[in-house]
Amino acid sequence: MPERSWDSHHVSSHQAKRAGTLRNTETLETPSMTPKTMRAIFLILLIGLGLALSGAFISIRRASAGSHAAPLDRVIFLIGNLPDQSLICLTANLAAWDDRAILLLDSPNLSSQQKSFLEVYKPDRVIPVGSFRESKTELEGRLGVKAASMVPAGSGPPLALWKDLFPLADRVVLCPAEPRPQLLQASCLAGALGAPLFMLTGQPGEEAIFRQQLSSWKAQKIYAVGDCGKPCRDLKNVRIIRLPDAEATARAHRLQLKKRGPIENVVVTNPMDGQRGLTSMSALAPWISVRHRAALLLTNEKGDDASSILRDAIRSPDLRRVDSLLIVSDLNAIPMERRPNPVAGKDQFIEMEPMTPTGSDPFTLATGRLFADDRALVPLLLARQEFLACKTSPLKALVVSNPSGGLPLLETFSRNTAKELANSGYHTTALFNREINPDHIRQLMPDQDLFLWEGHFATLTKEYKMQEWTEPMMPSLVFLQSCLALADGKAQPFLQRGAVAVIGTSTRTYSATGGACSLAFFDALLYDHETLGGSLRQAKNFLLVYSLLKEKRLGKGAKLTGANLRSSWAFSLWGDPTLTLPSPVLPEDTLPAVHQTIQGHTIVITLPDARYRKAISNQYQAEMSPNGRLAGLITLDEDEENVKHLVPFIFAEVQLPKAPADKTPRLRSRLPESRWVFNWDARRKCGYLLFMPRAKDQGELRFNVDWQDETVDESKVRQKKTAVVQH
Repeated sequence: MPERSWDSHHVSSHQAKRAGTLRNTETLETPSMTPKTMRAIFLILLIGLGLALSGAFISIRRASAGSHAAPLDRVIFLIGNLPDQSLICLTANLAAWDDRAILLLDSPNLSSQQKSFLEVYKPDRVIPVGSFRESKTELEGRLGVKAASMVPAGSGPPLALWKDLFPLADRVVLCPAEPRPQLLQASCLAGALGAPLFMLTGQPGEEAIFRQQLSSWKAQKIYAVGDCGKPCRDLKNVRIIRLPDAEATARAHRLQLKKRGPIENVVVTNPMDGQRGLTSMSALAPWISVRHRAALLLTNEKGDDASSILRDAIRSPDLRRVDSLLIVSDLNAIPMERRPNPVAGKDQFIEMEPMTPTGSDPFTLATGRLFADDRALVPLLLARQEFLACKTSPLKALVVSNPSGGLPLLETFSRNTAKELANSGYHTTALFNREINPDHIRQLMPDQDLFLWEGHFATLTKEYKMQEWTEPMMPSLVFLQSCLALADGKAQPFLQRGAVAVIGTSTRTYSATGGACSLAFFDALLYDHETLGGSLRQAKNFLLVYSLLKEKRLGKGAKLTGANLRSSWAFSLWGDPTLTLPSPVLPEDTLPAVHQTIQGHTIVITLPDARYRKAISNQYQAEMSPNGRLAGLITLDEDEENVKHLVPFIFAEVQLPKAPADKTPRLRSRLPESRWVFNWDARRKCGYLLFMPRAKDQGELRFNVDWQDETVDESKVRQKKTAVVQH
């Protein structure tokens, strides 16, 4: 992980680079010396004197050492109690200075978790900013770390921070504190510009402070958002770009993002969450947007229009390349969607994230949700990710399956998932059935990078008393393949203890579809090196095409096709969908895996000769290739009574970036059409291919691609797409 440090020379040159060539003339006139102005300037002088007396309160500096740079500092900004508007402004300015800066929100409720993080991360400096209920010494004792002098911050401009972070700034974003949507978009714009954000709060002397700061910055351009008329009047040698509202500011933000390439991420939040008495996650949305170079979308007050906003957004030219969706909101501010359960059972409705497709439409966005009852947990989750990029010790995985002994089919899936993890370099501990001991699990969990639980969640909570386990965990991924596992009281404890993400479902699932989903997820993670969100998207699309293949082979009367659809809807990620886990070192005896290549107009799937040793659980058996798939389709053994074999599948996510516009790929292969399906995502120019290889299909299997013209008529487009899927 690249570490950071800043000395006065580095900060100055860093900001001068942003400022570009400065004009020789002064950028603004000296304001007339009215009593009000004099009071404001006197306030500035007092602040400057205080900074001079306190020394380098934010000592994010290093001394030059000839041609060799000194070791870079690891700096953390610890933000104390601030009003929402001030928090938005402060985080925007820190992100504009460095969009990878590590921020933590101080929270007495999370002191032990933050202390554990700081002990492992070992920052060179912790900079407290804002209001704290305790002295610096008491704060250091609570968090177990030395801290720099506290930097006061309140409702006014963060002059103390600007002194060091922005000694020069050729561009400035100016915005009133209200309305909230406008301020959120202005914060994103400031971050994308690398420019300070000056928030107007209506305090006396604010205009004079602003003008004086412009002079210090030698600013040449002001992005004036909303009603900023008075502070901008009579300014000389400064270009003013007026952005009348939130929409205009969002367009300006996207324009800046596109200068660095296509926009691949989008953040959606409810700007009114705090006013509804909910946890104000929206205050963190601009900072998260800047970190992810993401466009920011805002819902209505109820948050129930997220899907429609997203559908409109990804059709726009600016956002047509969006790949990942970060929902920065709790489950009340942006609620889960609900649909009737496609399988008869106890759950009348299935909950799913916004933008879950209908019918045979593929999942097109890699989606994750960032939230917590105590929002201080979210910056801590993102900070933990810093460990992953620099981890040097072997990666470990713990797989625990079928603790009750009553889910042998699920255990068969789990045994193959464990094989995939070990084949990819994870030091894997796999516990099944009678091998499982809760004390052993509790002992192993803190050191794992991956934890997969496959079984009844009640076993983990009611029998094992997992909620009473408090040992800090390594920054890890937790996959809870259980019914009803994704709920605040069940999943949040893992995040509090150290996990970076949790995957699960808030509904009931069949063990076969759940096991198929987790296996497909880890295969995408291990062999395609997908992000967490991308891996879950691929697993969902695998379940979707499997349901299409079942229907194709067995007709509308195929049993339990709705179970696959239900699982594809229901599994969700609580965490950062853009996060990529480190790749472990492959063992010497790694078996070659199924892989794909594109040769001209041909998709080539290479099937390795080697397979895993047969996985056996009770009467179920499975033999699959590395990076193969299982989906619950069973054949009976003719020679051995009551032995059920899981049919192996091959699945591939096929990228066709040169796909002609307004055309749909149609595949041809020597493999009979009854044994495969292909589902096309025209927006991503990506298809999902699933097939059942025959015994004689070895080496390479080819699928030739032809291109079929689309039509403008929506109904015909839908009919044609359905025909392609059935072929």
